[in-house]
Amino acid sequence: MESPELAFFAALRSGTPKVQCCQRCGKRFFIPRTHCPVCRSTDYQWVPMTTAGTLYSYSEIPPQGASPGRNVVLVDMADGFRMMSTVPAAGPGELVIGMGLIARVDASTEPPRIVFEEGGK
Repeated sequence: MESPELAFFAALRSGTPKVQCCQRCGKRFFIPRTHCPVCRSTDYQWVPMTTAGTLYSYSEIPPQGASPGRNVVLVDMADGFRMMSTVPAAGPGELVIGMGLIARVDASTEPPRIVFEEGGK
């Protein structure tokens, strides 16, 4: 059986972010794991992730030397979990708690990652 981490990154490489959905209690969960964090069942399916989210919190990291500034965000996803990532296109002062965000796959890195852009809500 493929590990949850390998299955997650395989889905990202295909361009479709997926999360696990417990077949016993229906909870969708992230980060990839071997069992449901609610009912502990090991019976789950991979389902497409709903890409809509709301900015819960963020931190802006100022430029340092030649490195540009960046941000780290916590996003409450419509699927019911919280995800940490970044909004690469957001400049200083552009993020607002409660703003709608949309997840997308950034395939320019290896492994690919989920990042966010403004939108939704």
